[in-house]
Amino acid sequence: MHTVECDVGVAAIVRKSRSILLVKEAHGRYKDCWGLPKGHVNENELPSHAVLRELREECHVQGQIKGVQSIRERLFNGMPAVFIAYKVELDDDQKPVPGEEVTEARFVHADEFDQLEWISEAMHSMANTAVNSNQGLETIDYESNRGHPYMLHTLPKKWGGDA
Repeated sequence: MHTVECDVGVAAIVRKSRSILLVKEAHGRYKDCWGLPKGHVNENELPSHAVLRELREECHVQGQIKGVQSIRERLFNGMPAVFIAYKVELDDDQKPVPGEEVTEARFVHADEFDQLEWISEAMHSMANTAVNSNQGLETIDYESNRGHPYMLHTLPKKWGGDA
């Protein structure tokens, strides 16, 4: 196996009917732009753990990974960059509240998407896909069996079609 350095980012797709949890950036080059709660993966952190941490930091809510909705890949300055958007369900009765990195955190209906200034075209596409499809890779957590962080993201058992 060959090891290569890679930039890994994550986002949370939290869906409520035809609405998605979005945040408005408070700082940096994306200030005042909308996107999914997102961030980078730290050293010694699984991407699936990073997305839940970012969701807590940006929206002050707890959630559970339900699967993977989208993956974006690109080369950035010659380095592979992978961005994984996880389907996340919030714990009951939680309401998003903006953290320090964002000025707003709220569920935005799909009818409003085209009026927003998005962080990127890819993020806009991820949100559109999420409200229009409930399909994605299912997540299975094998940590308790293995004794260390170990996640599998695979097609659901009943996805459709003949085997």
